[in-house]
Amino acid sequence: MVSRFHIAVLRNCSVAAVLATAPAAVALAATPVAPNTASSSLFSTASVGDALRDVRYQPEGLSSSSDADTAAGSALTLSDERDSLAGGAAQPGPGRRRYGRSRYQDRTHNADGSSKIAFVAGAGLNLPVANTGRYYTPNYAIEAGAGLNLNKTFGALLEFHYQHMGLTSGAINTDYTNTYNYFVAQGNNASDVASYLSGFDANAHIYAITVNPIVNLVGQGKVGAYVTGGLGYYHKTTNFTLPQLTQNIYGGVGYVNTTFDSYGTGGIGYNGGVGLTYKLSEFSSERLFVEARYEWLNLGKNNSDFFPYNGRNSELIPITAGIRF
Repeated sequence: MVSRFHIAVLRNCSVAAVLATAPAAVALAATPVAPNTASSSLFSTASVGDALRDVRYQPEGLSSSSDADTAAGSALTLSDERDSLAGGAAQPGPGRRRYGRSRYQDRTHNADGSSKIAFVAGAGLNLPVANTGRYYTPNYAIEAGAGLNLNKTFGALLEFHYQHMGLTSGAINTDYTNTYNYFVAQGNNASDVASYLSGFDANAHIYAITVNPIVNLVGQGKVGAYVTGGLGYYHKTTNFTLPQLTQNIYGGVGYVNTTFDSYGTGGIGYNGGVGLTYKLSEFSSERLFVEARYEWLNLGKNNSDFFPYNGRNSELIPITAGIRF
């Protein structure tokens, strides 16, 4: 049987054991523990820093900004950021990101991102106007050129122009009559001459090499406009044709219009026009265009041949569409 004495002793021993361990526990709770920077514990400050760095997606060696710069940049206000983007803020120090206006200058691009190489190619309708329209009829036009762009606004191109034309019935009859009278005056039989001239027809063309400055006007979004003009050498040719029996490479025989009389003359010409453009992409220089020009050929030759109209001053309005950059 356990006596009262033994119970008292057991109680005193338990209390003494608790009291012996209590000061250490109290000291542990009351004394702040200094962080162990050398520890690799999950709760160390180094681990917290690593976690925050991962959240910012700023691994060392891959960012152009240090952590200190990133922390300093985070304190910028919205107005500061706008000023920085607009280029109005002071230049950032070394190692900081710069979000100013991009510069694309290289061998093929200007500082504003425009292509240094200018190019145009197009085709469309050629309209003889004024007195020229009395003798020539509308047909097709072609233009092509290349040059340099100084920037997005100014450039200059060396261009080749080709305008094809038909002739009015009155113009064809003028040359037909003069040719008929000439052969008859040479002693040829009138009916034979008429038979020979059966199928009498004509065509004409003008080609030119010109130098043309261009001014691109400010556009809204992908749509823009431009003005251009210049001068160069123009050459005008009118051909009169007759059908001729010809054998082709396959052995077949047929009539082909062949030139039997031609008139040509050249001189200085001038041109000027306006156009509209549409950019294919915000990030490219290629643009679709449609334009109308006025072209004047300073020929002024009053020749006395069978067809004097070829040597007279000429006026044209070619309307073309194509691509340029």
